[in-house]
Amino acid sequence: MPLMEGVRLAVKTLGCKVNQVESDALVGLLRPLEPVVVPLEAGANLVVINTCAVTTSAEADARKEVRKARRANPAAFIVVTGCYAELAPEQLALLGADAVIPNRRKAELPGVILQHFGLPADPLTTPPNEFWGAGERGLLNNYVRAFLKVQDGCNAGCAYCVIPRLRGRERHREHRSALQEAEALLEAGVQEIVLTGVRLGSYRGHPRGIAGLVEELALMGARVRLSSIEPEDTEEELLQVMRRFAPQVRPHLHLSLQTGSARLLALMGRRYDKNYYRALVQRAYALIPGFALTTDVIAGLPTETEEEHQETLAFLEEVRPSRVHVFTYTPRPKTRAASLPQVPIEVRKRRNKELQAKAAHLAEERIRPLLGQRVEVLVESFRGDKAYGHTPDYYEVEFSGPARVGQTVWVQVEAIEGYTLQGRLESIQEEPARLLLPVL
Repeated sequence: MPLMEGVRLAVKTLGCKVNQVESDALVGLLRPLEPVVVPLEAGANLVVINTCAVTTSAEADARKEVRKARRANPAAFIVVTGCYAELAPEQLALLGADAVIPNRRKAELPGVILQHFGLPADPLTTPPNEFWGAGERGLLNNYVRAFLKVQDGCNAGCAYCVIPRLRGRERHREHRSALQEAEALLEAGVQEIVLTGVRLGSYRGHPRGIAGLVEELALMGARVRLSSIEPEDTEEELLQVMRRFAPQVRPHLHLSLQTGSARLLALMGRRYDKNYYRALVQRAYALIPGFALTTDVIAGLPTETEEEHQETLAFLEEVRPSRVHVFTYTPRPKTRAASLPQVPIEVRKRRNKELQAKAAHLAEERIRPLLGQRVEVLVESFRGDKAYGHTPDYYEVEFSGPARVGQTVWVQVEAIEGYTLQGRLESIQEEPARLLLPVL
């Protein structure tokens, strides 16, 4: 289709932060179209849906978004990519996708879209297949926090997980390339960089691994946050870097647990045991000022007994996470766990509810002492007359007062609503000279 009118682009990203980075990169690579980014329901003529397939629920969300996009934009060019595009391309085409681009061909995305609109793809701006989604910037997330992708793929092969099949073998971004992009982000006014990867802790693009990259970013003056990291990849050197630079290196780790059963950890192919996880978390609490733990657990893994479910509940009480993401196990195609005896679905759902209740109880215990306290907040956005941001240990904060997006402020906590701290501006930190972005 020749480019006769302005391109109205809607982007829907499902799943992990790596997908968010890759969607952002695509917007940057579509600059020749001069697109106006609009909501899905606002008359888009180009729709990109970046999908997830980590659970059957994620697959259902992907199908729903494709149907919704076609209903809302009957004449649009709809492109679907991501993990579900790798898993079920034919089904997505039947649902209304005009082009389905699996993960292994994501580098073709800009060319497919540009050619549809009658423009040649510029080979100089098309990223290589080996490491897609680095170095090109379109939307800077919320203009304060930006994701920086440094790793892709997974070699672990956990029994329940389909991601290695969909994301491929591990690849690592060379650290000088990552530092160069980080420098550009800081110069653009970004205040916090979130390192992302499918298996971030396995990063080998720096001679000292992820700890070396984090330290170099901190020495550049960046605030650094780590996305999800595997427990077995979290080494003493990383904890020491976090201790040395906290709170500039944010004192928060998302360490996936999955189950508190020693037998199930081994059966599912997890590369740590309960003793290792317990010692790691205790070390982080002791070493890093203000440390906060978040985690994932799976309800009803194959062969899980009632006693093992109770072990998970007890172990969560022991390690005291501030937030727990609870998933109900669903069999994934061509995984070892799918061939094992399955826990009845009604039992899985009941165990999920019990884990959710435990998670809520632990969250309340962790957040309640913050009432009346003074907390540091990076201001990210405004909604109405309220400012929003996050603390270094990743609590959301809502407050009133004359702050600006991109500033670091101190807020007096006066109330708590769910997982959100509410309060009033107390003071604004003096910062080294850096661009402050306007209130959005």
